[in-house]
Amino acid sequence: MKREFNLLTDIATYGVPYGYLKYLINAPRPLDPEATWTEITREPPGAMKWFADHYPPEFARAWLVARKQRQDVRLGIAEHYDVSNAFYELFLDRRYMFYSCADFVQGTETLEEAQAKKADYLLRLIDPHAGEEILELGCGWGPMLKRIHEATGDKEHLHGYTLSREQADYNDQHNGFRVQFQNFITADYPQGFYDKIYSIGAWEHVRPHEIGPLLAKLYRALKPGGRLVQHFLCRFGNPLPASAVISQLFFPGAVNSSYRFHRRSFETAGFRITHVSLHDYRPTLRAWFDRLVHEREQALQLVSVQTYNRYLVFFASAWRYFDEQTGTVFRFVLEKGKEPNAEA
Repeated sequence: MKREFNLLTDIATYGVPYGYLKYLINAPRPLDPEATWTEITREPPGAMKWFADHYPPEFARAWLVARKQRQDVRLGIAEHYDVSNAFYELFLDRRYMFYSCADFVQGTETLEEAQAKKADYLLRLIDPHAGEEILELGCGWGPMLKRIHEATGDKEHLHGYTLSREQADYNDQHNGFRVQFQNFITADYPQGFYDKIYSIGAWEHVRPHEIGPLLAKLYRALKPGGRLVQHFLCRFGNPLPASAVISQLFFPGAVNSSYRFHRRSFETAGFRITHVSLHDYRPTLRAWFDRLVHEREQALQLVSVQTYNRYLVFFASAWRYFDEQTGTVFRFVLEKGKEPNAEA
């Protein structure tokens, strides 16, 4: 009865999608995978979809999200990433452990092949060379650092920041890169030190009011002619969608800004945009979902039933977010130009 009561109060406060997804997550038994995928990803009837898209109203969504954003960003990171390294190993690609959108170019690739294609694509954008000082913001388990090391043979000049204790420990134990447990949003950066700075699936954790000041710091941290490469998802349009409330189930305190906001912020900071591309996250999310289902018994030895359910629900609901074209994954290459103005 408590679960049913919580469903009603969550719907009243946060809306139908949030309440229903939380209800699924808190099921006492592992969810049926195909029923869960079908139910979450299907198009609801017209009236139900309208209500889901419009309740709570935008002013209430903004208040709910702002309330979540008052918490320290480290808490949201820890809640999502500090689950278990072994748990993530069950469904991420075996070669690199990327937890970000892969490149399923033909549609027939394995997850490993698609993530390798993504790594090669980003390698071309970063264009690393031995001896260059290169920093990754939110480096995860070090997959792109590994790829850069493969290409350059240089490990000494590779640096990474992460706010996940589990990921920092993993890098210490397995990779040997210069990875620090550090909040890249509030960090102080040495001026004119880095040749390249990049992030892959970490910029989403930067809150709108933090983006301008952070970009100004990164601009100053780059050497003249330096390059900032960004791979992240952002939404289309300016109004705050209902999905911003739903995302608090999975990334508490995080909110995606619009494409226009990001582009304007990059240019205000003084960067010249030399590359923009769009990428489809849906095949990656389905691959992770299927792998986790396949590894269910081992997963349940590592995490609770509710944690297992949360990731199934997350992958399916994220797939629907992209299928509805609320947002997509962008890759930007930003080159250092003029100094940022006083507003940056």
